[in-house]
Amino acid sequence: MGFIIILAILAIGFWLLWISWSEEQQKNTSAPPSSDYESSENNRTYDNLSTVPISTELLVEKPPVEPPQISEVQSQSSERAFSEEKMKEINSKGYELYKQAVSQPSTEAFLKAGLAYDHSYSSFWGDNVFGGVNYQSFLASLGVSSIGEAGAKQMIETAQDSLVISCEFYIEALSTNPEHYWSNLHLATALAASLQVDAALPYWRKSLQLNQPDTSQALLGDSMGFDHRSIAVKEIIYRLGLGGLPQSFSSAYQQQKAIASKKLRSSPYLVNNIHGLGN
Repeated sequence: MGFIIILAILAIGFWLLWISWSEEQQKNTSAPPSSDYESSENNRTYDNLSTVPISTELLVEKPPVEPPQISEVQSQSSERAFSEEKMKEINSKGYELYKQAVSQPSTEAFLKAGLAYDHSYSSFWGDNVFGGVNYQSFLASLGVSSIGEAGAKQMIETAQDSLVISCEFYIEALSTNPEHYWSNLHLATALAASLQVDAALPYWRKSLQLNQPDTSQALLGDSMGFDHRSIAVKEIIYRLGLGGLPQSFSSAYQQQKAIASKKLRSSPYLVNNIHGLGN
């Protein structure tokens, strides 16, 4: 009788152990493995992000960033397009900023000097500055006629010369700090305004790498229009892999680009430091 009681107790014990083991197995099979769980958490995060507006340029594959190659050679007066006397005549305020930058070299100092000369966002830039042909159209765009064609021609030549000088100073700024965003961006916009697509591309790429939102906005703003500058920027956007279509270039566009190329290449300093200038 005692033997039977012992067997019954053992049987109950084994039965309880089996019940406990079964419940544990059921729990293990109902919960996902840790790796699957992490995957589901990641998917949940991405689902939430899908409600946030994403700029279209983030959805396309961009070419690798090509940092501008800036030589370490410091600027020399013999390399510049114009003498210091001419630089002072063109823009006395810009010249003073340039002298300050030379005496106390810094990225910001050369950038300020460049901005003082930069006409790439002035009201009369557009196609007139490097058109070099129709001065009556230039006067009409300004809304003035009192200066005459000779005055209009002088204004255009001054704007062309100023662009060359501003690009020299932007390069000078980048020689002290190739990672400086505003120097890259302003050089990119000035080269785009002069229709130098090949030369401008590395600086637009670098600007996108350093500050994508502001650079994307600048590209969009510069492409809004039907003048030659807008065509150049649309081509840049396409070649950056940000969308759009390749552009076709009219004979008038090519003529304007040739005038700008000749002017920019008058500076040995720019030729030595900007790859693709004039291409």
